[in-house]
Amino acid sequence: MPADPARSYKWVTVVCSLVSLLFLIAAAVRENISADWRAHQADFRAILEAKSKDAAGRAAARRLPIEIRQVTVPALHAVDRCVSCHLGIDDPRMADQPNPHRTHPKRLLAIHRVEKFGCTVCHQGQGAALSFQEAKAEDYFWDYPLLPAALTEATCASCHNPRALPAGSADKLVLGMALFEQKGCNACHKLDGKGGPLGPALNNVGLKTKHQFVRANLKGSQTTWNWLAEHFRDPAGIVAGSLMPSPALSQPQVEALTIFMLSLRARDLPAEYLAPDKIDEQYARLHPPAPDGAALFHRYCAACHDTGLYSRWDKKFQRFVPGIRNAAFIRTEDDECLGENIREGRPGTRMPGWGPKAGGLSEAEVAALVAYLRTSAPAMPLPPAPAHGDAHRGGTLFFQECAGCHGVDGKGLIAPALANPVFQRAATDAFIAQTVRLGRENTPMPAFGRAGFSETDIGDLLAFIRGWQPPARSQQP
Repeated sequence: MPADPARSYKWVTVVCSLVSLLFLIAAAVRENISADWRAHQADFRAILEAKSKDAAGRAAARRLPIEIRQVTVPALHAVDRCVSCHLGIDDPRMADQPNPHRTHPKRLLAIHRVEKFGCTVCHQGQGAALSFQEAKAEDYFWDYPLLPAALTEATCASCHNPRALPAGSADKLVLGMALFEQKGCNACHKLDGKGGPLGPALNNVGLKTKHQFVRANLKGSQTTWNWLAEHFRDPAGIVAGSLMPSPALSQPQVEALTIFMLSLRARDLPAEYLAPDKIDEQYARLHPPAPDGAALFHRYCAACHDTGLYSRWDKKFQRFVPGIRNAAFIRTEDDECLGENIREGRPGTRMPGWGPKAGGLSEAEVAALVAYLRTSAPAMPLPPAPAHGDAHRGGTLFFQECAGCHGVDGKGLIAPALANPVFQRAATDAFIAQTVRLGRENTPMPAFGRAGFSETDIGDLLAFIRGWQPPARSQQP
């Protein structure tokens, strides 16, 4: 009889079936007989027996069942099996043991009972897993891998006001909150509806997944916390073309700011999980005290204007930043004009609007900022401006004396944009004329009045500069 041409294929099928069966048997043995959690529970039982001081205790330890243990918290949508390996987390006798048997640090479980809170509400990770690598979940399709122990303070803010906690409870998180304010991060980033538009808003950034970050240049762990830390160290190295300057942070400061970013998460927790200090914090946010102009300036303005007393050269954006608390400027500026510039910003420049519809500052906060700017010098009566003169001659003067700094089109080079619609609307003729006459102390702006400009020259310049004034807004009936 001729040989069966399918014989070799049948043998291949048989061999593959046997190999598959062996793999299934090995997986079943690994899962049900030699699983890590079984070994950990056997070790824990031996430790418990060794620590027992009488026969009854040793007998009880030997009877400890080896089984999967699970904490289910419906209110938090959590199913956590971490206690299958961490049996000693609430046993003070295990304080001298290595993980996974060691007692939970800081006695936190005395007030955060496992049966009420579970584990992943604080530690993240894949709670239903039964091996450490799967629970850690960094290399798995899991949105919120296990937080490193050094970063777990980030989750305290979900239920607590970190600043109200006892010393040693969330010190790194509190430091991160302070650094966020001290470094003026709100000047570019909105948080809770307030801040600048140059960078992305930070609301809920702690709940972003790694897939929402540009990770092409990220080395090492592909986690959100590693991305945040590396971005703080070198913003442009992580995000090509980033406008964020390097904030010059030490390693503890990088860690603290990373923790604060991870704490920014809007979780809809049941009221029973909110500590009294968290409720007080929420009430204070809804009923803020009278605004502090100095604090507002430091938080939203100082990142660009520094003290505001002098103009400064911004190397990042290659232009001068005006000294908005410069005494020569404040003396000649009225409160209405200051407020208008804060509300509307300067379109076409890096200066954003900070009013309620833009940066989120209330009218009371804008007024507090104006009052703080005013502390460097009181307003002084301005001499009247000369009448508008010959715009053609004024243009010649402007191109000769002003265009090098303010730009031939008035849109600014190293000096403010005079063609800016907010400037044109807010600045009075008297203000512009006095600035030309006296210049600005401690800035590159000279006093043209002392350099030979007559009142006629200033009137001609006014006529030319006002040529950039936008048309009046049409009145609606």
